[in-house]
Amino acid sequence: MRWLVQVDKTRLEAVRQQLGGLGLPVVSQQFNFITVEIPDPMVERVRALPGVVAMTPEKTYKTLPVLPVEAKLAEFHRLFMSNPLTGPAMAFKFALEADAGKTRVPTSESRKMVGADVAEGEGISGKGIKVAVLDTGTSYDLLFQGAYAGGRSAVEGQLIPYDEVGHGTHVQSTISGKPFQSIHGLLKGVAVDAEVIAIKCLGYGLGMGSTSAILRGMADAVEWGADVVSMSLGGSEEAPGNPYDVIISGLSKEGMIFCIAAGNSGPDPETIGTPGSCEAALTVGAVDIQGNIADFSSRGRTKDGRIKPDVVAPGVNILSTSAGYIALMQFRDGPPALAAISGTSMATPHCTGVVALAQQYSLQKRGRKLTTDEVKEAMTLYGDRAGAKDLSYGWGLLTYSILKRYVDEKLS
Repeated sequence: MRWLVQVDKTRLEAVRQQLGGLGLPVVSQQFNFITVEIPDPMVERVRALPGVVAMTPEKTYKTLPVLPVEAKLAEFHRLFMSNPLTGPAMAFKFALEADAGKTRVPTSESRKMVGADVAEGEGISGKGIKVAVLDTGTSYDLLFQGAYAGGRSAVEGQLIPYDEVGHGTHVQSTISGKPFQSIHGLLKGVAVDAEVIAIKCLGYGLGMGSTSAILRGMADAVEWGADVVSMSLGGSEEAPGNPYDVIISGLSKEGMIFCIAAGNSGPDPETIGTPGSCEAALTVGAVDIQGNIADFSSRGRTKDGRIKPDVVAPGVNILSTSAGYIALMQFRDGPPALAAISGTSMATPHCTGVVALAQQYSLQKRGRKLTTDEVKEAMTLYGDRAGAKDLSYGWGLLTYSILKRYVDEKLS
């Protein structure tokens, strides 16, 4: 079994040598976490090594489950592969029925909800801000992508960051996609001039990835110098002190902002996923275009009693570009490769884009960028639910105007 061994930063090399002496070669290292294959009889021996702080079993994460797009994709794929003769027909029938009566919301409309049009009128487009998208990769052939800085892959066995799923492409083009006229309306990202890198940490056809792959993706984001990290992924909630909690907390203190999906397990309470449950994350729930909370959007509290999500953004039937399986499944949404899909996965890139806009404005106005704590403070002061954080909506809809007001009135 694979374990993530958290090590005192001053003892990393010593622990690596001790692991080697035990015949346990290191698989990989991200930050101060070492991934190691450890047979069950050796676990307690490794735990007792000087310098070992904690040990966590390697886990599998994915693009967030339940029937917005992620569970829908899983069912589509299951049906498609169930029988070589009848499977494809069954899969497309399922997709058609699931989309019956759907109202598509082009990103040119959803971006208005978060104030991107207001920012654009002021010459603010995310220019100069670096955004890392940790997801299923990207489709390079989309000519209407924004300032694409390239891709990397942290997925074992998939060295090329191509998006065979379509999830990461949808997220990326929602953040920074250039204007594109689709058959259902204009598509346009929230922060069209933000520089975006696609880091593939989920793959294998259905958006699956391991703890170490996601941490490797976070390390790539740090190496690249990302200002904002978008993570539309997760699993069941883990206790504070888990590897994500440790890394996100540390990097947030250094100025990086993590926009992370809350999860799609609502409307039940206590359904926030990890890493969205991390205290330092800017955790994002989903609303429809009218501002109503989506049934599927995960609700707080966290297991240790904290109120999450922090904010909400549009995440219902968002029409953007896609690729791979999702584009195939959403064939009714039109050529060349479009998908109107739902999830806190779709809300998160709206939040990411707004943060990128605010960072550009803050740099121009104050000569420095906002921190995660300052974004949250802005929402406590000016959000829809300022002073009364809600278990469904958090502090409310995150908008450019709220963050701009905070920069103007409170930031020095």
